[in-house]
Amino acid sequence: MTKDRTPRPDSSPINAHQSWVLRHPNTSIFIALFMLPIVALTLFFTLRPYLSTFDRSGEGDLNSSMSSPNGEYTAELYGVPYGGAAGGVTIWVDVRKTADTSASNAKSIYRAEFHGGNHLEWESDNTLRIENWSEYSNETVTLNIDEEIYDGWGWACSSLRTKDQYVRCLAPES
Repeated sequence: MTKDRTPRPDSSPINAHQSWVLRHPNTSIFIALFMLPIVALTLFFTLRPYLSTFDRSGEGDLNSSMSSPNGEYTAELYGVPYGGAAGGVTIWVDVRKTADTSASNAKSIYRAEFHGGNHLEWESDNTLRIENWSEYSNETVTLNIDEEIYDGWGWACSSLRTKDQYVRCLAPES
């Protein structure tokens, strides 16, 4: 009497040709639900500086404005709150042609955390000094409004989307 050595379909332990995912569906679902958010958050925080824009999108309250010595430009200082009660304020400085009242034509040249002491001062027709300081931090800078921007987080300096908007980008020293 010869034994039939072909396995019967109902007694086969594991089909070796099935992928690991099909053999372990519960573990695969758990790994996917756990790993996908981690990968997505890692990509978001890794790529965010490279894809950020240097635009406040019309948010914030106008704190002060000042015309250039020749009257051609107007610098506007905005405060944009973030984070609710435990948050803070980001300061933006926009420059626009005085004759152009449209806010969409303003060029953002400065972004930093609010430190307490703020002041705008034109040093020449196209050079603006922006003071933003406290006893613990100082992000005061003088910018040529046609060529330079300042980003307190440094994202605009590494962003691929803002490279054509300035000649020189300044950021705080790390």
